[in-house]
Amino acid sequence: MTPRVLVLGTGQLSMMLAEAGVRLGVIVDRLSPETGELFPGTSDLALHLDTDALLARYDAITVERDTMPDNALVNTLMASPKAAIRRTMAVLPDRLTQKQLLDDLGIATSPWLPGTELARAREQWGNVVIKARRGGYDGRGTQFLRTGDALPDADENTIVEATIGFRRELSLLAARSSTGEMAFYPLVENIHRDGILNVTRAPAKQLTATHQANAETMARALLEKLDYHGIMAIELFDCGDALLVNEISPRVHNSGHWSQEGANISQFEMHLRALTGLPLTPPDVKGVAAMLNLLGVAYDIEWLHRPGYLHWYAKEVRPGRKMGHVNFMTQDADTLEEQMLAWRDVARS
Repeated sequence: MTPRVLVLGTGQLSMMLAEAGVRLGVIVDRLSPETGELFPGTSDLALHLDTDALLARYDAITVERDTMPDNALVNTLMASPKAAIRRTMAVLPDRLTQKQLLDDLGIATSPWLPGTELARAREQWGNVVIKARRGGYDGRGTQFLRTGDALPDADENTIVEATIGFRRELSLLAARSSTGEMAFYPLVENIHRDGILNVTRAPAKQLTATHQANAETMARALLEKLDYHGIMAIELFDCGDALLVNEISPRVHNSGHWSQEGANISQFEMHLRALTGLPLTPPDVKGVAAMLNLLGVAYDIEWLHRPGYLHWYAKEVRPGRKMGHVNFMTQDADTLEEQMLAWRDVARS
């Protein structure tokens, strides 16, 4: 019987999951958690099914966003045993409970305190970062506070982290199947612009086997503790000898888009395999790969004459918005840099 997966969310991540489902032979439908509109596969024609029909139709329910609206539809779907993600969504979307989980598991993070202890954090660490407990991404919901800056009011809806020195930002994609099988992608390096992911390079350079092993050990502990099914993205600070967990996203992730052309199995196919109990193919990078986000730009058909693999989201253009991405896959780093250079004017627009 053909497996069926329901994705809560109708953005580009759910669309790419639906596209991967077509190739894999898994039916993937997308549901707006706000309106209840159901989009079968990659179709843009909306249907409406009642909650009972939705629960009967699908084998697994997943999400494309870290947070979901608090409404009857979402609450009923997430309460179903088919939504194994419910255990994770009760913990990870709130940065306070996420940090508490990491502490309980002995996984290293930046020193942190609840937002109600802002004054104490400032006294202990000087420079700090204030983060909203929920929501906030691509640089939003984050405030850097330096020694000498006016101290805002303490806020129970935030956490405070010490500002730390790190060499670069990395991330790891980890997958766990409904059967308990696990698979891990290589660590990748992420470069941000104005708080928004700009470039991902895979695999990250100048890493040791210890770095990869330590990241996988942390991921394994999280996946097992949460009984998680699917792809999980773990963002990390590379501090030289140590890796610190920054944040965790229980879904397919922007920093994994390179895998569409740069690996033998994309993160989207891996996620669907994990959800439906299919075997997890060990990821293998074909050479060197990279992903470039196209931020706040309008589509130009002339781009198709440039090197790389274009993925366009067909969204309304807004400054800083992720409009699409380009993947690159070559056998050597020099060729990769040459291909990315052809997009320099778009990347800087």
